Amino acid sequence: MMTKTFARAAAALVAAVAILALASALSAQGRQAPPPEYNELVAASKIADPAVRLREFERIKAAFPETRFMEAIDASIMQAKVELSGSLEAVLALQADFMAKGSGSSRLLNPSTMAVQLVNHPNILAFDPQGVLKAVLDYRAQARKAAADEASFEGVPAEQRDYLKTYALSAVELVAARAYLNAGDLPRAKASLEGYRQAGGATGGNFQYVAAGLAEKQGRDAEALDLYLSAAVEEYMDAAERARALYARINGKTDGFEAALAAKAKALPFHPEPFKAPAGWKGKAVLAELFTGSECPPCVGADLAFDALVETFPAKYLAVLVYHLPIPRPDPMMNPASEARQKAYGVTSTPTVVIDGTNKSLGGGARGAAEGKFGQFRSTIEPLIAAEPGVALKAQASLAGNTVKVSFDHDKAVAGAEYLLVLVQDEQEHKGGNGVEVHRMVVRDLRAVDPAGAKTAEFDLAASEKAADDYLTAFEKGYTRVPGFKWEVRRNAIARRGLKVVYFVQEKPSGKVLNAVVADVR
Repeated sequence: MMTKTFARAAAALVAAVAILALASALSAQGRQAPPPEYNELVAASKIADPAVRLREFERIKAAFPETRFMEAIDASIMQAKVELSGSLEAVLALQADFMAKGSGSSRLLNPSTMAVQLVNHPNILAFDPQGVLKAVLDYRAQARKAAADEASFEGVPAEQRDYLKTYALSAVELVAARAYLNAGDLPRAKASLEGYRQAGGATGGNFQYVAAGLAEKQGRDAEALDLYLSAAVEEYMDAAERARALYARINGKTDGFEAALAAKAKALPFHPEPFKAPAGWKGKAVLAELFTGSECPPCVGADLAFDALVETFPAKYLAVLVYHLPIPRPDPMMNPASEARQKAYGVTSTPTVVIDGTNKSLGGGARGAAEGKFGQFRSTIEPLIAAEPGVALKAQASLAGNTVKVSFDHDKAVAGAEYLLVLVQDEQEHKGGNGVEVHRMVVRDLRAVDPAGAKTAEFDLAASEKAADDYLTAFEKGYTRVPGFKWEVRRNAIARRGLKVVYFVQEKPSGKVLNAVVADVR
């Protein structure tokens, strides 16, 4: 178990370093295609056997002495050697040699990286826990010292420095909590967990795993089980095995465990505070739009944050639209409507969030980032709900066979504004590369209406399905990044239940959304 876990952790770290190197290289090359050694590096990082992986990275280093990815290659070589080391002393010697070569932001990031690498070593249970704790605390001290040194941020854009500092300090604090826990010092483990949260750490699988271990050792089994299940959803280390064992101890059997894990996977990873409607509400509904992709791991945090928005805000106050895009890889839920809105906003990355047409934000994260993203979106949305609407809207919708019939109205026609109807599916099951299994408020079709014309419109579901299918076919034929690409599954079918229609008005060219209304299709 630990060997497989460490291999996954090592590969993930290599990939992260490679991605950073790739980003730098592509920027310098005017976003040209990556050089051939990059693909070889990525392939090598997936090799499970550390001895074979080591030989492959050494071959790449010799074959490409001028590569821009030398930092990633050296890190990968060191990691393979660490994995092959059988003693704590040997691991620390390798790490010290690697860290001596660090400069700039590496001085800040390397201590937390080394600490994570150490506690995830396949022989960690054979190492002296006090020796491991001392090493981790030394790394924590180094990270704190580097964070206070301006030289650690050389070449880092000003707007990214706080994030880099938060990441490094919170990461090493969480490892400290784990090392304290393994050494049997529960009070200091608890203090480091609290320090991790205070440092801005996300409550993802890594945090939940350590918190579960602490709760279990303190005899809080029910809390520990819940935390282990949350970590297991992210497939973090041996959380699933620990959760199963604890479930059996609590319930006397393992029957029902898989159902409990499945339920946890579908549930929100946090509990948002209930929404309180503003006094004297004037009829304003905010429009929140998310551009995401089922093959986008950093989209998970934003996806779940939007799920929480749907659960927290009644539809009379908030309309939610989610568009699926082929970023970074093809998404079978994409369609012409999603592409149209992507072009309207000039979206080039996922996740991208647009609130009321003008409040645009980028970035997401893993499950643990969902709570923070939700708080960010909520703080933007709530003041807008209390505002005066630019137009009053009404809408009703019904389903007859394959036709969604919509009747709508507005109190005025705003010059130069777009009046838009959007067909939305409440839930779509699809497990893509990022692990999200149920996707909420998926946009299926979109059309503009004439505010001076008839106040009725129709969506032909069969026609919408065909348009999406034709779109997927054309994409398949024209997609060249993967030779011979074929869809494994297409999600163009529209369920005849759980449908909604969103009617909104958007100013041009400002993009400001004047109001929105949501109608359940009955």
